[in-house]
Amino acid sequence: MRPPAAPAIAILPALYWLRSLVAAFAGFAAVLVLALLADQLLRSLGLPPPAAQPMPELGRQALAAWLRAGCLLLGALLARAAVARRV
Repeated sequence: MRPPAAPAIAILPALYWLRSLVAAFAGFAAVLVLALLADQLLRSLGLPPPAAQPMPELGRQALAAWLRAGCLLLGALLARAAVARRV
């Protein structure tokens, strides 16, 4: 007859799911922080974010879109690296 499993051993199968969930939330938080930093950078350059402009100029809108896309891509790559490292 085997002794009962210790609580630390019993939770091991759930740790993979928990790590994946935490990595997903960390990736979401990283993307959110990068988007907020991009907005702050645009404001410091005197370019309000596209949502705050009633009729933005095309060049400024393109700059804001590329900056946001770059931040989102960087956040996605960081999240992917975090998930790959944990698996």
